[in-house]
Amino acid sequence: MLKSKKYKLIYKISTSLNCSIEDLFKLSDEQFEYISHYLKHSSFLKACPGSGKTEVIGIKSAYEIHKWKLTNAGIAVVTFTISAAKELNNRVRKFGVVSSDTFPHFIGTFDSWIHNYILQPFCHYLTAYPGVGGDKSMRLIDEESSAGFLSNYTTEIFKNGQKRPVKVTEYYYDYQRTLQGQNDKIDSFLKSGISNNDRKNLLENKKKFIKAGFVTYADAEWLSIELLNKYPVLVEKLSQRYPIIIVDECQDLSNGQISILELLRSKGTSLHFVGDLNQSIYEFRKVNPQDIDAYIQKSGFKILQLTNNYRSCQPIVDVVEKIIGNPQSIKAHEIQVCLHPCLLWQYDNKIFSQLPQRFDAFLKANRLERKDSAILARGKTTISSFQTQRDKYSFSKSELLALAFYCWYKPGRNGEDLNNALFYIGRALCLLAYNGQGNPRNQYCPEAFEHVEWRLILKSVLENGSTLYPFIDNGVDITWTNWIPKLKVFLQTIWPQLVNYAVAWDDAKRRVMSPSGKANNLVKGIYSQTGIHNPVRTTTIHSVKGETLSAVLLVSHHNKQSNGGHFSHWLREGNYDPEHIRFAYVAMSRPKHVLIVATPKLSNADLTKFKNLGYFPQ
Repeated sequence: MLKSKKYKLIYKISTSLNCSIEDLFKLSDEQFEYISHYLKHSSFLKACPGSGKTEVIGIKSAYEIHKWKLTNAGIAVVTFTISAAKELNNRVRKFGVVSSDTFPHFIGTFDSWIHNYILQPFCHYLTAYPGVGGDKSMRLIDEESSAGFLSNYTTEIFKNGQKRPVKVTEYYYDYQRTLQGQNDKIDSFLKSGISNNDRKNLLENKKKFIKAGFVTYADAEWLSIELLNKYPVLVEKLSQRYPIIIVDECQDLSNGQISILELLRSKGTSLHFVGDLNQSIYEFRKVNPQDIDAYIQKSGFKILQLTNNYRSCQPIVDVVEKIIGNPQSIKAHEIQVCLHPCLLWQYDNKIFSQLPQRFDAFLKANRLERKDSAILARGKTTISSFQTQRDKYSFSKSELLALAFYCWYKPGRNGEDLNNALFYIGRALCLLAYNGQGNPRNQYCPEAFEHVEWRLILKSVLENGSTLYPFIDNGVDITWTNWIPKLKVFLQTIWPQLVNYAVAWDDAKRRVMSPSGKANNLVKGIYSQTGIHNPVRTTTIHSVKGETLSAVLLVSHHNKQSNGGHFSHWLREGNYDPEHIRFAYVAMSRPKHVLIVATPKLSNADLTKFKNLGYFPQ
């Protein structure tokens, strides 16, 4: 970008937004090129890991919103997770003066945008759903729901002399009206030769389910496409309402979502994709980066790039680029603090279980933050051997509640902490109010609730429990004996939210007591029993997507039976699976200072391959 143009834009932005000239001068020419890009021309910002894209989207969006003149049309900024949407919202508000509801603009998840502007307002025209009490909005049913009423929409399929019931939530129809299973197992079953009559019954039950006002998330996408295709005027009005759509993390777009966006683009909406197609690791959700790339090329998007990595040091960046096979030179800006940032550890059956302790000792020796580091693996089976502490199902009800509040309110909580908090609070309330009759796969959701509804109640309970944490009274650590009465007072206030409870509060309160033999122990002793079983956070690659970590230990499965979890799956040789390479790319691009790969004992040939990538055997 020409210096004069950059300086002029810096001045404009600094006088329009909450951005200092000093901070704006730190932005690269590439970042400014995107910020200044004309919104009417669709674009794809190809952002390498750690490129500061969220910051750039925040400034770009805030600047464009500041300049916006229309009052009945706006910019939609969409992403794919609630946490990512919240972060985007925070960035836009950080830089610009935005009203509390952002009207006429939208910042949120793609799903919520579809529901707010397509499905809920208009779907009843397509489905003829009469509604309840004047409310014609569709009710979302989780794919894993075990609600009893779903038996009314079950299809009995006979195959090989055996009967197999298929729930209406186990399948859906994609953007091409093709029958799909919600997981690989059911998908394989449905595509392995069922009769035409069974196919007809599956479709009829799905229509019956939808006409009754119910949809799964996958159904919502299909119905939105059907709706837009049937009513072109709706496409026209929606493109006028949102003439600009910015899609963050565009590598997570499904073909159905691309179809919706293309319908709007055909009526004049400009699309701006931002992301890294090499970080697409959701093939099980029918997300294909090749399809996204083909769409970008076919549609004539202007290609912009961010090639500066502000997260990792150069040796880590170089390894990551070799793993993905990227010939482009990515410049790192993080200072190298270790002599060998990329290490290779080899294990045998005897020392495998000692990897977490070895990693923890390494972090201490190199003065790296334990709380900002993680042990990663492709699947949970690889890391399950590391779990050495107390089983999460053995906690008492009061311990579960204490753990829930600890995980929810702890400083620097992460996605795993949130999941743990929901598990603990869900199990505790289900045991207390519903005698344990709930779905363990969905935070012990009782039959009286849909999963989404139950999660919202759990979130509300946790947020309203701030007086119970930290476990201190008048500046002094509190014992279980003194904490339990406070807990009972709180539970009594939230009990009315637990509709159709099986146990009244007067009976349930007798079950809320100090853990056996620990009445005089401090409640904060629960800190060491959070269900995170190792000194360092241990989780899957998928769960850290988008995060920045200080150090990473990526653990290979011990054999090739793991689906993308063995070190050989991460090397670009033979008949490799591109998604398995992307697993490694996502994991290896998380750390700032240290990247360690732990593999089974290697042959000399495999050892040479890792050395050539840039790993130092230790």
